[in-house]
This record gives sequence, structure tokens and C-alpha cells, in this order.
Amino acid sequence: MLKMENSLSVCIITKDNEKTIGNCISSVISIAGEIVVVDSGSKDKTKEIASSLGCKVYDYKWNDNFSDAKNFAVSKATGNWILNLDADETISELDCKKIKQTIEKKNQFLGYYLIQRNYSNSIGDFGWVSSRDDSYSESKIAKGYSPRKMLRLFKNSKEIRFEGAVHDTVVLAIERIGPGLMSDTDIVIHHYGYLNRSDERTEKYIEIEKQNIRNDYFQEFQIASQLHSIGKLNEALVHLANSIKLNPNFHASLLLLAIMSIKKGKVSEAKPILLRSLELKQDEMAWEHLGIVETYEKNFDKAIACFNKAIEINPKNADFYYNLGHTLKLAGRINQAKQAYAKAVYLNPDYSERIE
Repeated sequence: MLKMENSLSVCIITKDNEKTIGNCISSVISIAGEIVVVDSGSKDKTKEIASSLGCKVYDYKWNDNFSDAKNFAVSKATGNWILNLDADETISELDCKKIKQTIEKKNQFLGYYLIQRNYSNSIGDFGWVSSRDDSYSESKIAKGYSPRKMLRLFKNSKEIRFEGAVHDTVVLAIERIGPGLMSDTDIVIHHYGYLNRSDERTEKYIEIEKQNIRNDYFQEFQIASQLHSIGKLNEALVHLANSIKLNPNFHASLLLLAIMSIKKGKVSEAKPILLRSLELKQDEMAWEHLGIVETYEKNFDKAIACFNKAIEINPKNADFYYNLGHTLKLAGRINQAKQAYAKAVYLNPDYSERIE
């Protein structure tokens, strides 16, 4: 492993990750001054694999708090910069070069957002993007992914530590240091954990989060979002109401409320909520669901315009084309409907089973 002037410590938390840890470590070993692996009780060969690849491996007694474990890992790191990865994530060779270039820059930034791609084969995932024609070979493992910004690269400083039992972050710590100290990048983290995540694991994370309630609108939203993902809509609505009460102008909470209203059959009630959400942010999912509402109300031209807005923002989401095709069919525009359906199937072949 290389030692650089701007040295990088990669920190990874593990437990029974023998199937993925090797790929994770190997993907970043070329740019890491050191790799710190903190293991919370693996019974498989995770620690042996990490040790064989030259990692510094530490045992840690798990206490149901991801931030505590990650802060323990950071405390063992000696590099000037920290890259935090999960054991089921990798970084491409191209993006490793970008990380090296990023930490060698002379500027005021203490942290950088990377783009985590959560790979899945599901239909209807938030912000889903098709892997079809994607330039990354890593993306071929799934039909698509949902991207999200996560601050994973940051200066090794005693002032910068993780907070949050499950949805851990260093953003709050950096914000307390001062404004304008974080920057975006186009560096991609490939995350494969959702390809086989069970509802039981999600429920465990929800219970840990509920035991650490902080009167935080984003935490309440995260709990609601996870409950929604496993079909517990009524309980999700309670936490969503808390989120909106704490911050009535958070567009994602309003969007999720509208989506759940549609699922519960209260379609027309979702319309003003979606319109308010769109005032706050021009979100592709908000346009899509407004299109669903307009279709329900038989306002086909308005619905088609909504779906086209969603496609304009994200042209690689198969769901948008499928819903557009459905509405075009109802409007009697059969040839256009066929074209939209064909695009949906191209982006996600699973849609071929849904089209009559």
C-alpha cells in the first residue's frame, strides 16, 4: 500500500462479510496508506481475509450503534484523510484515481460527497436508474440502481466524528466547524447490499433508530421511509407526521406522504401535497406521482406532461415510461403507448411481463 503526502485511511466496519470484504479491500488497496477494519464478532473468515490483504484488524464489541463503531475505526486511522466504506461496497479504478486527485487539492474543504449507487432489481424504487448502457462494469450485476449523495471522504480531525445510531453521518460535525466546508464530487461508490437485504434486517435497524430518537425531522423521515419499504404504512405515517411537524418544508417527507396516500387509495388527497413538494424541489418522483394522480382523475394530457417532466429529469427510469405508456393507452394514443412500453422494457426487461 502506498504512503502519500496526503495519506488516505480507508475505514471499514465488518461482521460476517467473507463473501464481499475481499472485493471491497482490493478495490481501494492501490490508493490506501492503510486500511482499518473493525470487526464486531465475525464467525466466518472475514478477519482472516482482511489480515491476508494487509489490513489493520481490530475487534470491537457491538453496541447497536454504527457511529460508535465507525468512530472507533477513525480513532485507529493515521492518514490525513478518511474514506469510509461498507464491507459490501467497491470503488472503480477510475474513481480511485479521482479520490487521489481530490485529496491532493489545496482548498478549504473538509469533506466530500460521493455518489452511492444502491443496486437493485426492483420495480418502483426511488430515483431508480437503469444499468442498461452504463459505463461501469460494476453496474452489470443488477438491472439498475438508486443513487444518493453521501459524505464518505473527509479530513482526519478530532472535531469530525460520526453521529446517529443507524443513519450515521459526519455532516453535522463539519457543519458545526463552519459553512462552505463540504463539496460534491462525481465519484461513485458501488453498493450491493440491497440485492439480498431481508425485511428482518431492516426491522432491526428501525428498532435501533427508534431507541435513539433525537427530535430530528430527517431521522423521523428515515424511519418512515424504512417502514414504508417493508409495507408498514400506518406506522410509517406516524413518523412521517413527526417529520413534517418538525420541518414542514422538507420536500422528501411531503413526497413520501403523497406516495403513501396514493397507496392507501386517497389519490386525490395526494395532489396538493405533491404540488407543495414540487414548489420546494423539482423532483422526478413527485412529477411521476402527480402524473399518476392526473391519470386517476382522467386528466390525460396533464398526466402525460407530468411523466415527460419526470423523464426529462431522469431519462433512464423504466417506471416513468411504463406509466406514460399506460396513460397514453387510456388516452387512445396506442402507437405512442407502444413506444413508451418498449422503452420501459428496454430499460428494465421485467416490465415485459406487465404489458398486455
